Amino acid sequence: MATLSYPGLTANVKYLNDSTIYWKTTDEKDSVAEGTNRMVMKKIDGTKFFVSWIEKDGTTVSQIIDLEKKTVEAFLTFDDAKGKRIAQTLEGTFEVDK
Repeated sequence: MATLSYPGLTANVKYLNDSTIYWKTTDEKDSVAEGTNRMVMKKIDGTKFFVSWIEKDGTTVSQIIDLEKKTVEAFLTFDDAKGKRIAQTLEGTFEVDK
């Protein structure tokens, strides 16, 4: 299990196996979302991984996780309130839970 902390958002993730992720997010308004999704994970080098999945509502999440620096960069695409597809980038920290 790991905790990803972004400005205004915390995500707890569990990598269930090589192709399945469970995630639960809590934002600054205490709104909670969670899901279990098929994912793609690729090792970039000794400490970096690329992880990507598509959520039930169509949100796409792609991350680069650096275990050495304990950082995560995320790129998301999703529909806004008017149904327009938009993109967002997030930078945060990555901590493996003990």
